[in-house]
Amino acid sequence: MVGAALLILIGAWYRFIGPGEFNSRSLKAYNTVWASVIELKRNPDNFDAAMQAGLGYYNLSRLNQAEEYYQKALALNPNSALAWNNLGNTYREMLRLEEAESAYKKSIEIAPSAPTSYLNLVNLYTIWPVEDVDRRPHIPALLLQAVDATNRDVLIVRAMINYYDGIGDTATADKYRQELEGRTEEDADPPKPA
Repeated sequence: MVGAALLILIGAWYRFIGPGEFNSRSLKAYNTVWASVIELKRNPDNFDAAMQAGLGYYNLSRLNQAEEYYQKALALNPNSALAWNNLGNTYREMLRLEEAESAYKKSIEIAPSAPTSYLNLVNLYTIWPVEDVDRRPHIPALLLQAVDATNRDVLIVRAMINYYDGIGDTATADKYRQELEGRTEEDADPPKPA
């Protein structure tokens, strides 16, 4: 009975005073933040706890706190490509575009063969307001760099197709589409062992 009353009280606080809709994703994010912050009080040098707190706050759209914990994680491990990428995502959501760009570039510098930061940087350049400084001209070179650095990762090749389809260059898009179809055929019919 006390447990049900407590759950109703927490749900009412969350819905009417707290951040909003009560759902399993937000409850999980709150639990993640809570556990991570407790762990950081116990051990302030716990990189994983700082990352989890940042992720939890990001999922709750509490971006200032997410930034704080990602920066804490980077203070503990400045060579974490994931932390730099996640900080870039946080800055992008805060519309701090130059800082997001720098964070994604740092992530790419640390882990050049990982496709995620390239894709996030392409996305950032796509949404960047043209009246500031148009970053769209950087996209083709960035995608070519990503294709080479990631050993032609499927996600990057699909991004190339989408980009060239989007600008109306169907010939170039078809070239990458054929590459992707060739890979699918190879995967569907692998060589038989001797």
